[in-house]
Amino acid sequence: MATLFALVYPDQSTADQTLQTAKGLQDAGFMQILEQVVIVKDAKGKIDFAEKGHPVRSGVIGGLVLGGLTGLIFTIPILGIAAGATIGGLIGRGRKSGAAGDFDTFKKSVSDDLQPNGSAVLLLVSTEGPDRVVHDLSQHGGKLYSTDLSDEQIAAVQKELDKASPS
Repeated sequence: MATLFALVYPDQSTADQTLQTAKGLQDAGFMQILEQVVIVKDAKGKIDFAEKGHPVRSGVIGGLVLGGLTGLIFTIPILGIAAGATIGGLIGRGRKSGAAGDFDTFKKSVSDDLQPNGSAVLLLVSTEGPDRVVHDLSQHGGKLYSTDLSDEQIAAVQKELDKASPS
């Protein structure tokens, strides 16, 4: 099971500090960062990557997973509308009843809260101590969101991304 965290801030400096905290949590053994990215929104509302994803685990987690999820959350045309809809469906399909809208709620909240000149840190992590991770990441303020993704959901997303990417 992996957890997707989004931490939204009014500036990039705080997002960069949060990323350093996350790396410290990884170094201390509290979590494993599977993917990471810092997103910035300029004054005109254009979304860009301040730091590209950095995969630290091989296998089904590839550099495109967080990029694809980022495109889905912020409607960046990375994969196109059809692939975004497919990925959203794959994420929702693996949920238990009553929780199918978790990712949609997560996506909407993060997208709505990222304001012009703001920044967000997206972390796909594996952790046995989520309370410690949340405690330490929240020390920088901002707004923290999280949603769980099963290994099967991540593998299904990766499969769709592999289909969409040029060979």
